[in-house]
Amino acid sequence: MREGYIYLYYGDGKGKTTLAIGQGMRAVGNDLSVVMVQFLDYNHNKEYIPLKKLEPNFRAFRFEKQRDSLEDAQVNEVKNEIGLAINFSRKILETGECDMLILDGITDAVEAGFITDKEVADLLDKRTSYMDVIITGNKKYEKIAEKADFIYSINIEKFSEDKM
Repeated sequence: MREGYIYLYYGDGKGKTTLAIGQGMRAVGNDLSVVMVQFLDYNHNKEYIPLKKLEPNFRAFRFEKQRDSLEDAQVNEVKNEIGLAINFSRKILETGECDMLILDGITDAVEAGFITDKEVADLLDKRTSYMDVIITGNKKYEKIAEKADFIYSINIEKFSEDKM
């Protein structure tokens, strides 16, 4: 039986989600199944839409909502969505439903105060031994980092606005 690993991709640079999806594509190429859970809105439609063509081997689920300048009712709605994403992820981790689980933007949900780093670390303890888990987001949290086998810092070295 294969051994799974926990990967953490974090930093202010672009490409964390793309890197995670690339790992997922490689897994699909090795006849493994992948589930990606997106926690917060990044407007990644360019990456998300083509993934639908890879179903059922690569399934993507979006629980996130736009979170810029939220009013109280919207904050509660986002909290509920994040709660659903956590419960969904827990079920996948406990049942071993896939070979790779991508938790896209989960550390951003921690940063926004919707969940805690301890909750994420506890969630990772539910992982079946053969499952890979990829965590993405802007920040690294020690409780999550302690669980990771591999940590990648993705940072901007040069930014040219006129090229965007």
